[in-house]
Amino acid sequence: MTGIFINYRTGDGERAPELIDRELVSIFGKKRVFRDRRSIREGTEFPEKLRRELNSCTVLLAVIGRRWLDIRDAATDTRRIDMPNDYVHDEIRTALALKKIVIPVLLDASLPAAEDLPPDIAGLAIQQVAHLREGYSHHDLGLLTKRLRQHVPAKTRKRGAKKDRRSGDVMDLSNAKFKRSAVGNYSVYSEGAELRRRGRKDR
Repeated sequence: MTGIFINYRTGDGERAPELIDRELVSIFGKKRVFRDRRSIREGTEFPEKLRRELNSCTVLLAVIGRRWLDIRDAATDTRRIDMPNDYVHDEIRTALALKKIVIPVLLDASLPAAEDLPPDIAGLAIQQVAHLREGYSHHDLGLLTKRLRQHVPAKTRKRGAKKDRRSGDVMDLSNAKFKRSAVGNYSVYSEGAELRRRGRKDR
């Protein structure tokens, strides 16, 4: 069972989902947190994989930045959220239909009003939100993980394993070769170069 499904829009604060993913994996484990770019292996039929993960998850986090609602398709000038087969739209619609817990995570943004959303995901506008603010991610991630612990069990620590040392909102990685990047005041670490896309369309 996945536990937590991270839904996000490419081009709208997309470093934040990586930050959320790393924090949640450290607490709940990789098997209970799904983010497509990390969780889907090369050669996987990703539409079917997404369907299975949505069916099995308990919580969907809809990560929403300031451009989330207004990003448009370059060819048609149609809002991406209104387009057929838009993954962000389809994942939220499926989660709402399956009565999953849907938590909008706002990146210094406002929750879209129901009238601004496609009718089949208008229910997103009445879900209780969480926040991830620039400069306060260490605080906001703590509140989010505390809330998620009510629905998803944390991973079991192996006997004799050392606890993660914390500095701010990320693990102490002083003994590892990680490259640091930042978006606003979000701290994000990635091993080596940028993460590569895994053979799927933009979401």
